[in-house]
Amino acid sequence: MSYKVTVIIPTYNSVDFLDSTISSIKNQSIGFENIELIIIDDYSTDATQELINKYCEEYDNIKTFESGQKTGTPGRARNIGIKNSTADYIMFIDHDDKYFPDTVEKLYNASINNSNDVTIGKFQTFGENRIISEDWIDKDVVLNSIDENLLFFSINNIWRMIFPKEFLLKNEITFPEGVFAEDLTFMIDAFINSNKIVFINDIVYNFRLRTGDNSSTSLSKGMHYLNGLIDGYKHTVKVLEKNNACKYYDTIFNQHLSVWLSDVALSETISIEEKHELINKSIPMFKQLKTIKPFPENNAIKSIILQLVSDNVDEAFTQMGDYQLFTNRIFNLENELKGKNQQIAHLQTTKGWIKYKIKNIKQRLKGEI
Repeated sequence: MSYKVTVIIPTYNSVDFLDSTISSIKNQSIGFENIELIIIDDYSTDATQELINKYCEEYDNIKTFESGQKTGTPGRARNIGIKNSTADYIMFIDHDDKYFPDTVEKLYNASINNSNDVTIGKFQTFGENRIISEDWIDKDVVLNSIDENLLFFSINNIWRMIFPKEFLLKNEITFPEGVFAEDLTFMIDAFINSNKIVFINDIVYNFRLRTGDNSSTSLSKGMHYLNGLIDGYKHTVKVLEKNNACKYYDTIFNQHLSVWLSDVALSETISIEEKHELINKSIPMFKQLKTIKPFPENNAIKSIILQLVSDNVDEAFTQMGDYQLFTNRIFNLENELKGKNQQIAHLQTTKGWIKYKIKNIKQRLKGEI
């Protein structure tokens, strides 16, 4: 059987979401018979693999492969998916997200009609809030080189894109394994090597925003994740070196290192000693920055970076502590304000107003007012 597109899903303990994700792929307008679905599980502790096996028994175009070792990151699973794919085009989806009914068809048609190396669409979130990506793009965009618009370096969500398999193999574009920010490394490699990048002004991906993922603080980001990001960033540096593209270092890492530093400063799940370990590990990367423009926009983070590159580590930590206290105070005040606004909204309803008046009258009768 010949397929038009291979869709790859890395999974781990996804039994609660995987049915919904697979259903969104089965219902594609391009026809499910034109899709090869490869699902690689990272040795889940729930019934995820049993669910995958059930789908593989029912559908010839759904396949699974052993990853050989548990990694805790999706890079190895995606590489196995690419290696075992048989279609000419490759897409990715995370195990708890969804495609729109015409996602695959839109991206596939845009790719074959323009002979693109990379084709990208917008995504929206679902769950707690609805956010739509790339509000700075309001039309289809064609780039013959990443140099035509360096803002595209800020787009590194590989799950709303499609790639010709031949392009990936020719340029040896793979995911680093056992680290985080693996999708950043993959995308930078693809962008640098691409002769044509097309952005379609359509929403093609539903990204699940789970509780805690959109917090204004970084309470859930622990040592394993933050350390894995720095290791992942080092792989991206290797990609820049491999492609003689170190001129893009500032453009890429101004943003990513600034966000990472903020996450370290705000994290309440790691100790001071662990923060010192992370910062010391990251200092060489900060020192490679030639400029800190346009990121970070936050002056506090900018000041911390300047202290780090000047080897004033103690002062940097003092400022990180102040930044954490200040940010958490703002977060608490915003929650208090939200609560007050909800109270006001309730009082403005008829039921709330009557309840308030009855309580007020009772207090007056008791002489409390």
